[in-house]
Amino acid sequence: MVRNSTHIVNVYPSPRFKDGLRFVAKRYVGDECNPDGITLLFFHCTASPKEIFGPTILNLLSKKHPTWRACMIREAWTFDHPGHGEAGVLNSSALKQQETGVTVGEWCESFKAFYASGIFDGHTLVPLGHSLGATAALLATVPSSLPAVPFKALIFIEPSMITQDAWNEHVKEQERSLTLVCSMILKRRDTWDTRADARRYFESRLPWSTWDPRAMDLFIKHGLKEIPLQEHGSNTVPETRVTLCCDKGQEYSQYKNRAPHILATEHLRTLDASIPVHFILGERESPIIPKYCHESVLAVKPVASLQTVSGAGHFVPQEKPNELATCIVRILTGEAAFQVRATL
Repeated sequence: MVRNSTHIVNVYPSPRFKDGLRFVAKRYVGDECNPDGITLLFFHCTASPKEIFGPTILNLLSKKHPTWRACMIREAWTFDHPGHGEAGVLNSSALKQQETGVTVGEWCESFKAFYASGIFDGHTLVPLGHSLGATAALLATVPSSLPAVPFKALIFIEPSMITQDAWNEHVKEQERSLTLVCSMILKRRDTWDTRADARRYFESRLPWSTWDPRAMDLFIKHGLKEIPLQEHGSNTVPETRVTLCCDKGQEYSQYKNRAPHILATEHLRTLDASIPVHFILGERESPIIPKYCHESVLAVKPVASLQTVSGAGHFVPQEKPNELATCIVRILTGEAAFQVRATL
């Protein structure tokens, strides 16, 4: 059995938001947790809620793997970007104060403030960042007004990072691709009569049509929120519809700003050599983060392991949650390090 609980920090300091923003985290603990084990920290991709990692976490905490030598996990945590999921709902009023969305750097700083509260004292921390989340995890190793977070290792899942040289070489292609994505986001439908209607919409379109049903369940439950719809006329009863917790403006702003992903790659060059860096990639190439992006980052410094999930694209956690869990087990047991390029 796996238990979970939600932790909400009322505010974290932010120079752009007068009253600060809420930071929301969810903790998962299995019945056979190891108090001396590793605490896994999951950082999601753009537009997904923190709960999207649920199937992978449940797999890790509740199943027996043939490669386990012993229970190695203490607990697992997931964190909402302040403009996404439950945090996006709690911060909705504050977010309206700014024309631009909460940056990945601000997400990183909110996590560092959460860490500085002492909640992870005595824990051995290993972050797993997917896409945007990989940048957030890496930037957390950089000191600012808050201390850097001391990670035991870093696990990047389809990171959205790219080196400056690769960006310069492919700048026209990158800008065309990002402009197209941003245009599609702004034109895309974002309200539905019911959650069932929303599910039918997403299941008939890429990339959501490729997702594991469990990931879709969690996205519909935690990635959407109810909003009131007041009909005209004095005798009408207010109704509700559903919309995205991460509104289109927040999602647009994440894709529009590529600078943090380049900056994070530069920090990777100077990362303490004693911190192993592991990569988990999808087999299918993404038009948003093509192969040359990953190749540029992999060339920055030697990696501890590189695994490829067969049949998966950029959305590895959503498409192949069980296979992702197996990749993580390989990393934690050291098996992945013996086979630097493995395909699951």
